Amino acid sequence: MAAAVERSNATSRKSERLGVVAILHDQATLDRIQGVIRELQLDDELSFEATLDAALRRIHEGMHPRVLVIDLSESPAPISELSAARAVGGAELKILALGTVNDVGLYRDMIAAGATDYLVKPPGREQLTAIFEKNPGSGGGTGGLGQVVAFIGSRGGVGTTTAAVSCAWVLAEERKERTALVDLDLHFGTVALKLDTDPGNGLCEALEQPSRIDSLFIERAMIKVTENLRILAAEAAVGETQVVDTGAIDVLLYELRRKFAWVVVDLPRFITPVHRVVLSAAGRAVLLCERSLAGLRDSIRMQTLLREQAPQTRLMLVESGAHGDRAMVGKSEFEKAVGKPFDATLSYDPKAAGAAANAGQALPMAAPRSGYAKEINQLITNLAGAAEAKKRRFAVNLPW
Repeated sequence: MAAAVERSNATSRKSERLGVVAILHDQATLDRIQGVIRELQLDDELSFEATLDAALRRIHEGMHPRVLVIDLSESPAPISELSAARAVGGAELKILALGTVNDVGLYRDMIAAGATDYLVKPPGREQLTAIFEKNPGSGGGTGGLGQVVAFIGSRGGVGTTTAAVSCAWVLAEERKERTALVDLDLHFGTVALKLDTDPGNGLCEALEQPSRIDSLFIERAMIKVTENLRILAAEAAVGETQVVDTGAIDVLLYELRRKFAWVVVDLPRFITPVHRVVLSAAGRAVLLCERSLAGLRDSIRMQTLLREQAPQTRLMLVESGAHGDRAMVGKSEFEKAVGKPFDATLSYDPKAAGAAANAGQALPMAAPRSGYAKEINQLITNLAGAAEAKKRRFAVNLPW
């Protein structure tokens, strides 16, 4: 199978007309697609890629296919991969998802996540012909799903959780957008602590039993902070190992995106397979940078991770004022080394931070006139700029 794909790939890359790009895993499906392509006399438009990441990198670099075929039968996170493909390919790209499960619920989920169509393998010739023919038409949309924003720190103690909590609170309370805040540090996360709430056990239950994740489960598992803000967090026993299925994260994010306009995720700094799923689903990744030598090194490493694992995700670099006594690299030198300027700055305000901690509130609520609160609002303006240009409408009526 691999040899056949490689030979086909080498031949097709000689052509500039790459109308159909396919990621396949079995010989039967490969033969069926090649047969339909030959019948339609589109041989010079067919190209193969070994992985979805490779295909998305080529699209990101300027390739403009008409059709993207993705075999998701072996994917641990099919919803996130579809969302990533739609985000990179745009609304005009036809995305054909292939799988082995014949289920109407799965079909609807695939369409909502961005697929133009979902076919069970081996796909029928008529169905493939309808997809591959050069008829005018548009690809599927994003199904009205909410935006995912992932927060991560280049080093520990740079204020990542404070920034995530602050952004979620402003989105929910000042912008009146339904917002979910998820803390994926299951042992030592402090999102619930910063908002003076009990984290409950809903998040651990969801990750341990992904088959239970649905709209009703999400509603019951989340902790209500305000009318527009809900959180999912955990406080697992320190001696208890949490094994997280990446498929559970994929389903969880999808259900949250169906219900909320914004899903803000506070990612722990240690890298796990979960990060790839979250970053693939995220439209924006906010990296809090410490201007130390170690912070510079790890900021560059995080940039590399984003380019390789989630090329469609926009990385925003934020200069953190926390632990400023450790800063040893000049701002201009830092920006030159990472290859881009900072998108925003979050200064360290010990008085405002202390007031927020004592009150158990988000910092912009506890100290609305602080410089930090103004900087958070500017960061959110940058984050929401693209989304507000094309305002999303959510048809979900929540029993809040």
